[in-house]
Amino acid sequence: MRKLLLSILLMIAPVTMAKSDQEAELFNRANDYYSSKDYQKALELYVELTERGINNPDLYYNLGNTYYKLNQIGYAIFSYERALLLKPFNRDTRENLEYIRRSMKERVLPLYTDGFFRTLRVASSYIRPRFITIIEILFFTMLILFLYLYLFIPLRRNSLKKYIFLFAVLFVLFGVANFSYRDYEEKHPKGIIVIQEIPVLNAPIAESEILYPLYEGTKVKLLETRGEWLRITLEDGREGWIFSQSMLFI
Repeated sequence: MRKLLLSILLMIAPVTMAKSDQEAELFNRANDYYSSKDYQKALELYVELTERGINNPDLYYNLGNTYYKLNQIGYAIFSYERALLLKPFNRDTRENLEYIRRSMKERVLPLYTDGFFRTLRVASSYIRPRFITIIEILFFTMLILFLYLYLFIPLRRNSLKKYIFLFAVLFVLFGVANFSYRDYEEKHPKGIIVIQEIPVLNAPIAESEILYPLYEGTKVKLLETRGEWLRITLEDGREGWIFSQSMLFI
């Protein structure tokens, strides 16, 4: 109950973002419109900031709140997901996102929702390329530090060798993991359905069999592109084809 009340309160007040004078003025005007409940004008200014290339988690957080007020659930979830991509550990954004998802017409649940697999899925939701890169840099820094000690403190070389080996291995492993993760995410990006309801088809042809419907706000992963058609998969393992304009990539 406390989280629910907190999520509702979070949707009342926008967050402040520090940018250049002109962009800050636009952002503050959008916040003022939001506070006065003129959500359409607030939306126009927030969107203008994104079109200017502003890629800020606070901006997308406020944008998600605004879309929610305008009952555009798909775009709200997309905005929160984009905010989390930029700031994965933001509790406010995660709680608002969870609050909205509970109100969806049909929520797609992962194949594994209990025990170890659920813990693994939750933990993996916090992993972002930037986070892996930070850990990789940390291991590289430790490697350089121990190499320095090895070169300039001869009396302790034997004890330092194991640390040099350890951090060298960790640096290489995280480097490979970082590359693999980025390569996979680039080839299989995730997206959010932003149309109220769409059919998922058996083939990339408009007349093909309808497998099941999807509703706005559903998160999908791209498997293949064929013209204007996308083959996607859901968290529960289902697959199918949708029209490309039905979703936005996070």
